[in-house]
Amino acid sequence: MPKRISVEVYCKGGIISPGTLRKIAMIAQQFGAECLQLGTRQEIRFTIKEIFMADFKIRFDLLSLSYSIGIHAHFNIVSSCLVKDILQTKVWLTEGEYKDILESFDFQPRIAINITDPDQYAMPLFTGVLNFIASTVEGYWNVYFSLPEQKEQGWLPVLIQSEKISSFSMFVQTCIFAQDKISLNELMEELYLLDTWNFKKVDAYPAIPDYHFFPVEGFHPYGSKHWLGIFNTHNEFSISLIDAICVEALESNIGTIYISSWDSFLLKNISTVRIPFWEQLLGLYDVSTGHAAHELNWNMNEWNMNSNEVRSYVNDYFRVRDKRTEGLILGVNNHPNDTFYSIKVVEEPLFTFLGKNCFPVYHIRYKENFNPNNPVDVAFMDYVQKKNLPEFISYLTEEYYTAKKARFDKALVTPAPAPVIVQKSKEAFEFSYQCSVCLTIYDPAYGDADEGIVPGTSFDALPQNYCCSICSNSKKGFNLFIDTETKHAS
Repeated sequence: MPKRISVEVYCKGGIISPGTLRKIAMIAQQFGAECLQLGTRQEIRFTIKEIFMADFKIRFDLLSLSYSIGIHAHFNIVSSCLVKDILQTKVWLTEGEYKDILESFDFQPRIAINITDPDQYAMPLFTGVLNFIASTVEGYWNVYFSLPEQKEQGWLPVLIQSEKISSFSMFVQTCIFAQDKISLNELMEELYLLDTWNFKKVDAYPAIPDYHFFPVEGFHPYGSKHWLGIFNTHNEFSISLIDAICVEALESNIGTIYISSWDSFLLKNISTVRIPFWEQLLGLYDVSTGHAAHELNWNMNEWNMNSNEVRSYVNDYFRVRDKRTEGLILGVNNHPNDTFYSIKVVEEPLFTFLGKNCFPVYHIRYKENFNPNNPVDVAFMDYVQKKNLPEFISYLTEEYYTAKKARFDKALVTPAPAPVIVQKSKEAFEFSYQCSVCLTIYDPAYGDADEGIVPGTSFDALPQNYCCSICSNSKKGFNLFIDTETKHAS
């Protein structure tokens, strides 16, 4: 059987045009690839036959895209651009702002870099060595460092301007590779020696956002349009499916396809009249949009066969027992900087014999409050046998829901602050709102226990990142609900 070699294509910020994606798929197929995979850093992956490597390089270089083959020593730049307009985000941070920053990178980073909005919850904030987090000051960013080898993390006490992000990143990368295991303090001292970054003093660091389940598949309304997530359980998108997606995107006047960190493509600005065409495509290629949460919420590298085995083993346990995992992110053998998980499993061999790992055992970690955006994890159990792994993970999922209920109960009994008289509209007090997707009704009299909303909370007072507890539709996707029977009776 011909030997195969891996290829990674770096799509800055997870943004790519349908035409370019189609060209990638066609070239990959020409040199032996049967499918494309999506990486956790929004890159595209596939394998080709090694005998074609020289010809592949000649052909692929014509696309003028950054890529690596065989040895992958570079990182794709992660961004939260894909959730702009469909989740709550900073007003000043437009898609154009993202694209200007991404285009300013004239090099492919050798360190992991994230460019994200802290108001959204779908994309990880701290999975880079260098994490740029949008501040409340227009055009300026907080900077969070995470040095895995030194096990050091921390905020830069100043803000950096958008137009300086690229040069700042190159300088940090140079410092890291110039000095073996440079400490965080040493790195910051190097930065302060240069007066070229247009620093602005930090008034307050961004709060770590709570995690809410983000639906990575299916149709979802926002405004007058819809967005669509296309997910594959095994992270294997056939070349024919990719081609069909690109063709339909062009027919639907969609100029951008987004890659998520969750094994899915995301397409925005789908008009209502084009939905039947997309539904036909999904049916023709047997694309499911109704996966269980325990199939969707894994953060791992599918190219790692050991990680795949762990996921399958745990999923079988959850499926047989119909266990609930919604709201949690499960990680397996994550890269040291990939800290976006609620619960993590790390495999370790007890010993190595003749170059082969023998008798694997597992270490289990979790985040405080099970919030994957929390950069620091907590040890739970070490040297766990594989047969016991699902039970321990199941125990932690039960702890998560118990803690969530306790926080909700505490909010119910906490004395309310002295009332402030504010004139509100009659609508805010009396009317309920209905989810436009699953038709769930939000009634202020009952609140929403699953989302931590106490009774008596008007719809206007709900946080902007509130989402439907049944289908995760955003707050913008709710419409005013008037009970016609009650109205006529009165």
